[in-house]
Amino acid sequence: MKRGEAGAATLVLDLPRTVCAAGSIYTLAGELEALGVRRPLLVTDKGIQAAGLAARLADAYGNDDALAVFGDVTENPLFSDVDRGVTLYRQHSCDGVVALGGGSVIDTAKFIALLACNAGHIADYAGKPGVPHNASAPLIAIPTTAGTGSEASHSAAIHPDASAPAIGMSSRHLIPRVAILDPELTTGLPARLAAATGIDALSHCIEGYLSDKDQPLGKAIALEGIARVAGALRRAVAKPSDLAARTDMMLAAYAGGVSIGMGLGPAHAVALACSDQGFHHGVLSGIGLVATLDATVAKVPERGAAVGEALGLAPGASLAAAIADLMRELGLPATLAELGYAADGVQALADAAQRSHFNIFAPAKPTSAEYAAMLAESLAVPVS
Repeated sequence: MKRGEAGAATLVLDLPRTVCAAGSIYTLAGELEALGVRRPLLVTDKGIQAAGLAARLADAYGNDDALAVFGDVTENPLFSDVDRGVTLYRQHSCDGVVALGGGSVIDTAKFIALLACNAGHIADYAGKPGVPHNASAPLIAIPTTAGTGSEASHSAAIHPDASAPAIGMSSRHLIPRVAILDPELTTGLPARLAAATGIDALSHCIEGYLSDKDQPLGKAIALEGIARVAGALRRAVAKPSDLAARTDMMLAAYAGGVSIGMGLGPAHAVALACSDQGFHHGVLSGIGLVATLDATVAKVPERGAAVGEALGLAPGASLAAAIADLMRELGLPATLAELGYAADGVQALADAAQRSHFNIFAPAKPTSAEYAAMLAESLAVPVS
């Protein structure tokens, strides 16, 4: 291979331009101007509007006449949300997108920005890897939670309808052009939601770091994210006004978004398999860590030791037990039994977890029988 040629070992890390500070929402106008965006579409949801955050953004932007608003993103975003957003984008001759909200809002905005510059329908792209597409319209992501990491990731997920599971898409063109991380926007989060989204960020960082995908820069960011969660999550939950803790949690969530690009693992396979009863994804991902993490790090002890050090644990301490203790301290359930998950059968859940794409880059790829044993323990039932 000649020097400069790209090959299988080429390391690529795509990140948005990132602005992080209390009050950084007031950089929005300048960031839009730098992107050449004069008629942005604001994508948000009713909860964000009711909390006054959309009004705060409009004030920060300072040009209400140029700002079109799509504020009807549903809690679990749908194809129809994207359709309505794209229609509004075109009606107002928009030339860029601003997402203000959690992962559902940012993922919806990603798809709106994609379809603003590509023909067809969202069904032509979501769940269809390899479909050619052009670059998206400029997107600025402004998260109001500290968990999903969508503001830094190359992925998004959407539901065809309210009864269908989410379909994912990954593309460099789904990475926002700019991420504005303003911790002041997260101080109104209820304690339980701050805890659940923080555990979500932790799960992304841990599984991304443990993955078999070779990305040294990404691994360093993932470890930093783990350490920030360990140092800040308890404070962020106990004292919502602690802007230093909130800032650390936003950076940890961002690190988690970067970590997603390295591949996740068995904890997320468990979370996906158990996502049919409406429980929060962050809680499920944490429960997945408790169920699977010790078995995973047994395969990669050096990586496991680095995670333990980032968490501030003594050498050789159980990572799963530490995560369980943290979740219970934050008032979250640490097992499926504590959550109240009603399983029709352990083996069906185990088979679903074993088939998950989250196993692709996992250092330990549990068999269906191994998943069944871990799930049975979490459910506090005998292995069927």
